[in-house]
Amino acid sequence: MRSELAQRVQSGQRILPGLLGLALLWMLWTKAQDLDWGMVQNAFLAIPASRWLAAAIATAASFWAIGQYDVVAHRHFRTGLPEHVARNAGLAAIAVGQTTGFGPAVGAALRWRLMPGLGHGMALRLVTFVTLGFLLAWGLLAGTVAIPVLAGLGWLALPGFALGGLALAALVLRNPRLRIGGRQLDLPSLPALVQLVGLAACDLLFAGVALYLLLPPDLSLPFLPMVAAFTLALGAGMLGGTPGGVGPFELTLIALMPDLAGADAAASLIAFRAVYYAAPCLIGAGYALVAAPCMTQRAAASAPPLRGPRAEIGIAAQTPARALFVPGAEACALRTPQTLMLFLGPTRGSLAPLLPELKRAARSENRVPCLYKLTDRDAEIARARGWHVRAFAIEGVIDAQRFSLNGSPRRQLRRFLRKAESVGLVCAPITDPDWQAMTEVHRAWEAAHGRERGLTMGRFCPLYLRDKPLYGAWLDGRLVAFVSGVETRGAIALDLMRHMSDLPQGVMHALVHEMIRDAAARGLREVSLAALPHPDLPDRLAADCAGLARFKSSFAPDWRVLHIAAPNPALLALAALDIRLAILDPAPLARSAEDLWALDALVDPKRDTPVPALDEPMRHAS
Repeated sequence: MRSELAQRVQSGQRILPGLLGLALLWMLWTKAQDLDWGMVQNAFLAIPASRWLAAAIATAASFWAIGQYDVVAHRHFRTGLPEHVARNAGLAAIAVGQTTGFGPAVGAALRWRLMPGLGHGMALRLVTFVTLGFLLAWGLLAGTVAIPVLAGLGWLALPGFALGGLALAALVLRNPRLRIGGRQLDLPSLPALVQLVGLAACDLLFAGVALYLLLPPDLSLPFLPMVAAFTLALGAGMLGGTPGGVGPFELTLIALMPDLAGADAAASLIAFRAVYYAAPCLIGAGYALVAAPCMTQRAAASAPPLRGPRAEIGIAAQTPARALFVPGAEACALRTPQTLMLFLGPTRGSLAPLLPELKRAARSENRVPCLYKLTDRDAEIARARGWHVRAFAIEGVIDAQRFSLNGSPRRQLRRFLRKAESVGLVCAPITDPDWQAMTEVHRAWEAAHGRERGLTMGRFCPLYLRDKPLYGAWLDGRLVAFVSGVETRGAIALDLMRHMSDLPQGVMHALVHEMIRDAAARGLREVSLAALPHPDLPDRLAADCAGLARFKSSFAPDWRVLHIAAPNPALLALAALDIRLAILDPAPLARSAEDLWALDALVDPKRDTPVPALDEPMRHAS
């Protein structure tokens, strides 16, 4: 019954705008009966050629902005198609779609006709992105600029727009993903949103100019209120769902500007529809018919390099990432909702030649370029090339070949290790993982600590951990804790730390000590205990990690300063905030059906159905 009711509600939501639009169209037709159509014809023919030409130029400027919507959309979805292909296809699709009244369907069909290599699904996603992006931008401009101008409160427009923009930016920052009908949609990034608002302002302004130029000069309508009324009327036309918004557009415009109710104004509105709707529709349809389809397939993503001088690079396997390549150098770049983040410096070669490529790649994805967890050496390279650099973390590093429990700096560590030994704790590398037992430990840890973090911190998933060094702690033959590492040539970094609640003191100290001992035995030199907030950062951040700081300090590591960088201070602040949000609330892990069956095989090779014990964690993780 609920499903049937939901279907009826959805059907009503689809039908109601159309019915409303038809009702308004009928009202317009009724009003049109009162006009003297002979006078309308004479007024139409009396419009000077210079005004027709000026209106056509304004229309071209408006459609230039309209074409850029698709360029932004293609960057968002990383299709890799040339910008002129995206722009031309978008122009044709919007020009035909807005005039016929079946915008989404016609727009998707024409985009697929002109770019068949993208497929039907991508064509629909492009339409959805352009539509939602324009509606967001239109809503901001209409609510904060158009309405105050029409109300005679133009002085409120600038502060209102600023406050509305900040509110929209905060919304997108905090909720970068939107769920519609069980599907997840990534909202535009802030750079994309700024572009969309600017393009929408240009689109609406020049479209309003085109109409204004065709109006009778003797009406003497004020320009800004006229453009504001046009903006609101255009929204009414879009919501009405009629071809070209006919009916809702005119009635709203006349209601806001009563002087447009005469025969001369009616002629101007018809001329505007000829210039702004009919002509672009014919040009767009002709282009779609004669243009050769772009057969370029969607660009395949380059696999990120997961080996490099720093062991933490392996964490990128769980995060949306891409490779950055230039001659002689390469790096791994992680994606967050707002940034394209070069992670840990170059995996090969020097950082310097990668910086221009990072900026280019970030722009191609509507993201902010950022450098994260740079060493002092790479930070100096970035600073010398004009990037704004800030120390934000310290990383504890241990030389495994020279590590010793002797000396006063590690007296606390010795005390914790004795406590762990006194209760019969056994620590050893995990060579044959019991994924069921490890899942129970992970669930207990989440119950006590909340949802695990992500992005640059590994998350529990057997598919991710199956090739990672694992170390377990057993009490009375029962697994009570484990840690994992990520390893590269000559180095290992601490990654996951999971344990049951109410453990004896020293268990996690003993596990990390076991990892250091094993690294020394296998000839590895560097053991990274991962990062802590830099002492210069706000005290609140340090307080959040106080216990972890005491834990790592007991090993008396050497502390290495890590840096974050962006092209300017404003982008650095945005990148730092976005990275923190992405760590605290990471995107779901994307796993295919084959991955899920592979996970079942890891847990129990004899099973031919999914393992119930892992259903909940995998839903949570993927």
